[in-house]
Amino acid sequence: MNASVAISNMIFFIPFATFFGIIHSKMIRNTFLACGLFFSVATTAHAAFVSGIFKNSTPGSIVQIFVPHYYVDGRTDTYWAELDDQLHFSIEAVIPEPQIVFLIHNEERLPVFLEPTDTLNVRADIFQFPLVVTFSGRGSANNRLLQQYFRENPPDYDELNNIRFKIGQWWGVVEQTMNDRMESLDPVSFREYLDHRKMAASTLLDDFSTKSPGAITPAFFDWMAAEIVYSWAYHLLFYGQVYGNRYQIQPEFFDFLNDAPLVSEAIGNEWYRLFLQALVARQMAKNNITENYFARQYGLAGVLLTGKPLAFYRSEIIRLAFSGDRYREVLPYYIQFLQNNEFTAYDAKVTDLYEKIARVAPGTPAPAFTAEDAEGKAVSLAQLRGKIVYLNFWASWCSACLKKMDMFSDYASELNRNGVEIVNISIDENAGNWRNALTERGFKGHNLLASSGHENNIALIYGVEAVPQYFIIAKNGTFAEKSPSSQPEDIKNQLLNLTKSH
Repeated sequence: MNASVAISNMIFFIPFATFFGIIHSKMIRNTFLACGLFFSVATTAHAAFVSGIFKNSTPGSIVQIFVPHYYVDGRTDTYWAELDDQLHFSIEAVIPEPQIVFLIHNEERLPVFLEPTDTLNVRADIFQFPLVVTFSGRGSANNRLLQQYFRENPPDYDELNNIRFKIGQWWGVVEQTMNDRMESLDPVSFREYLDHRKMAASTLLDDFSTKSPGAITPAFFDWMAAEIVYSWAYHLLFYGQVYGNRYQIQPEFFDFLNDAPLVSEAIGNEWYRLFLQALVARQMAKNNITENYFARQYGLAGVLLTGKPLAFYRSEIIRLAFSGDRYREVLPYYIQFLQNNEFTAYDAKVTDLYEKIARVAPGTPAPAFTAEDAEGKAVSLAQLRGKIVYLNFWASWCSACLKKMDMFSDYASELNRNGVEIVNISIDENAGNWRNALTERGFKGHNLLASSGHENNIALIYGVEAVPQYFIIAKNGTFAEKSPSSQPEDIKNQLLNLTKSH
């Protein structure tokens, strides 16, 4: 088998909000749901063709191309093929925007640049991959330059090595090594470090273009130029916001923003997307804007941006608001976006979320379930009818879940007296880990394992893709309004308020 296969997954980890339904039918997507995954039908108009050979590998071994296009439509794709008897492979991958993708073999991965309609041939030895690779085909010069750039500026794609800081109400991210430099360098030294790195990368791009005229494609040149400028600008902006008080940074430090254009066609560049989000977050923080936060960002984006960057940013604002239980604030803008957005590829990012949220809108019947608790006793949602149900999804490995559940165990007596039932549903795959956590921490309420559902996995039927996550179910078995705040005390008060009003 040497035909490439694509598996497309939703990647949003969504705390589902309650949402009053509206109906739209703007998009018809060429996907279907099977076994919890979206299997995409390839659209060759945007397909890149990657072929090659892995010497010293084994026939039948899998080669994959991972395409993270979540910034467009909220999904990622993995395309794969088997090595044939000659250790060759050929993969067709849909690339919505010129961007970095990952070539994967034997759990080793190589970042490569692909654009729609690209061709790239890769030759590697598994004992040297991904350090030594040769390229040919239309995208070969692009990737030779990219590998040289990455040797001088090694990327770190391990999210565990990222440090997060808040700019206003937006969580920015920086690599651990870069954060170490920020902590150790004063503003002048840090600016000199980034200026030197930017100059070296610009020289590399110019020299390559001069020595090999026409070798790199215009799309890659634009992407590379964006990589250089916006990596520089993002880190300066991050440094100025996060370490501004420590170093008493003055307003003129931010004059560098004059050299970072707001509108770029290289929307496939992650540093550009991060820069836009950090810039708007800084503006919101400067003006001390907290009310109607997402709505105000949506409006500000219309002042600052145009074209595809505007479509990306506004879709991202709607996504974040939906994911953060701020759906009411952006509902008018969601409708406006679908009506006016010219770049319809970005619609799916928000419509898919809306469809999930609409399923748990207040007044919508909650899915029925029956499962065994830790003592083997059957517990069903139906038997809790007439009570307010706090349905909490968690896992033994989730520290935020455990902390929250400890607090709700303290609330249990008060909640029970007022007609609230706590139902904790673990998504643990290992039942032993689940039972150990219950024994160690003694969580109050009904404790169920999601996979023990009689009909289906309970987490799946409630659409839970990440924890902690919770729902409130009213006495009549329908979803109820959640607290505007995610703080346990506020959720408890909302539960008590519902016992009085239902």
